[in-house]
Amino acid sequence: MSGADVEVYLSQVHDGSVSSGFRALYEERLLLDVTLLIEEHHFQAHKALLATQSDYFRVMFTADMRERDQDKIHMKGLTAAGFGHILRFMYYGSLELSMPTVQEILQAAMYVQLTEAVEFCCSFLLAKICLENCAEVMRLLEDFSVGVEGVQEQLDNFLLENFVPLMSRPDFLSYLSLERLQSYLNSDALSRFPEIELYEAVQSWLRHDRRRWRHTDTIVQSIRFCLMTPANIFEKVKTSEFYRYSRQLRQEVDLALSYFHDVNQQPLVETRSNRIRSVRPQTAVFRGMIGHSMVNSKILLLQRPKVWWELEGPQVPLRPDCLAIVNNFAFLLGGEELGPDGEFHASSKVYRYDPRQNSWLRMADMSVPRSEFAVGVIGKFIYAVAGRTRDETFYSTERYDITEDRWEFVDPYPVNKYGHEGTVLSGKLYITGGITSSSTSKQVCVFDPGREAAGGGAGGAGGAGGAGGAGGAGGAGGAGGGGAGGGSSGGSDAHRTRTSRGPALPGTHASCWENKSKMNYARCFHKMISHNGKLYVFGGVCVILRASFESQGCPSTEVYDPDTDEWTILGSMPIGRSGHGVAVLDRQIMVLGGLCYNGHYSDSILTFDPDENKWKEDEYPRMPCKLDGLQVCSLHFPEYVLEHVRRCS
Repeated sequence: MSGADVEVYLSQVHDGSVSSGFRALYEERLLLDVTLLIEEHHFQAHKALLATQSDYFRVMFTADMRERDQDKIHMKGLTAAGFGHILRFMYYGSLELSMPTVQEILQAAMYVQLTEAVEFCCSFLLAKICLENCAEVMRLLEDFSVGVEGVQEQLDNFLLENFVPLMSRPDFLSYLSLERLQSYLNSDALSRFPEIELYEAVQSWLRHDRRRWRHTDTIVQSIRFCLMTPANIFEKVKTSEFYRYSRQLRQEVDLALSYFHDVNQQPLVETRSNRIRSVRPQTAVFRGMIGHSMVNSKILLLQRPKVWWELEGPQVPLRPDCLAIVNNFAFLLGGEELGPDGEFHASSKVYRYDPRQNSWLRMADMSVPRSEFAVGVIGKFIYAVAGRTRDETFYSTERYDITEDRWEFVDPYPVNKYGHEGTVLSGKLYITGGITSSSTSKQVCVFDPGREAAGGGAGGAGGAGGAGGAGGAGGAGGAGGGGAGGGSSGGSDAHRTRTSRGPALPGTHASCWENKSKMNYARCFHKMISHNGKLYVFGGVCVILRASFESQGCPSTEVYDPDTDEWTILGSMPIGRSGHGVAVLDRQIMVLGGLCYNGHYSDSILTFDPDENKWKEDEYPRMPCKLDGLQVCSLHFPEYVLEHVRRCS
């Protein structure tokens, strides 16, 4: 026969027959060629089987070691009971584990380098871990230097999830080292517990052994005192013995009290002490209209695994048009509020939300009531651009100084406009689209605050713009000031100071605004977001201002590259809409809710992949209600705040 006629057949039972063959020889005590002596116990086995199962025995019986030719081998450093389980595992593939025996079995498995048995022991320990045996499990895994992938991560997850209860157990306090304690306190995964509880846990660790007091200065630097409340500081920190003992603790407390006192500065403070403990951001939906008249008063949160929850929002009848995020603080600005006549009117109110404490604060009103305007955050300023009231459209631009809680006019937008969209990219505020006095616009205009600094008088020009220019804009500015003041005096919140700069001399500054390439489509009430150094524009409405006020949808998507000053048309939305919200999640852009072009409000979520230029539907659950004019962002929330959320029905 020629070589081409050779055929190969593979046995389906070979591996099993080899294993069963060795088991039969072992049970019948045949061909046993080595005896292992452990604690006066004799274990007979087959060298070949041991070498195939254990790297330790493979080296022993194949390398140039004296045990290679011995038929009796003494083994020290492990117990007979533990090795008995391991030897049975090598022959039968099963391992019986219990808390009383797992230590000896793990010791034997590590000794003979039987990786699979080590993994089984680790899985058993992690499955059985609880508050009562946590210290013992930690000791076992550390004593044997178990390097199984994922074991330390699972152990740390359990410790972080149960940190405060564990710190009340003497056995855990005894075993927890300074280095491990600092590692846990520096973790953002300790988000489940309020900071004051973490401080009290640290006190328990220090009190457990008087010799630990010398580490107080070191440990308290890992506590984030700015995440506490002033009451926590005065009632539980300053009254402790460690406050008198530790100079570092007193310094940390002073910094926290200064943080609490300087309320306006808080969004701009970026220190370890006020960084929120949160591993991943949540997609948060603020406000929006349910139908034509009902305002959504909840904060809706899209949490993993893709479930909607609700958190109580500000109890004010305000439908904000704009949302600004400053270092995880959310500012809700303007929009419309319900007036004494039962109708919605443009509002000048501003509210600030702090997810650290789930608290709201009324800030200084804008100088002008605005709805359908745009905002952007640059440095310590929030800019509010153009907009309208029910009666007038204007072009005035003002900015909010976060540190001073004060509004002032700056260089006005070139034309009266409303329904436009604004986004900051590379320190500049881009304004796109909107409705001017004649029609829907393709215009793109960018505000550069660097020009304002160079001109030295842009603020004055802004004041002049608010008061002069088009008569309608000036009227709106004047009426807005009085209206805002009246609204504040009638509310429960204290009215805060508003100021505007005086007029500048003509010609003393260059305009801060510069036109860029126009979009391909005119649109208003669209959404824009910055992502990977580019601007993405979604949907909106194309409106022709005639007697009939005709309108048609604009479902297209466009992307702007600031390096080339060019717009590129991308894939259109499956369902065009306006008044929707946008956010980035998992490298995709989400489009939520809004008013669809068939006249129906939407609760659906579309996702857009910028890399593949593709739209998808139904990747996320629908919102719990159909919303129009919603504001969406990504915020970090501590877990102890999220424990108060309710699942949306």
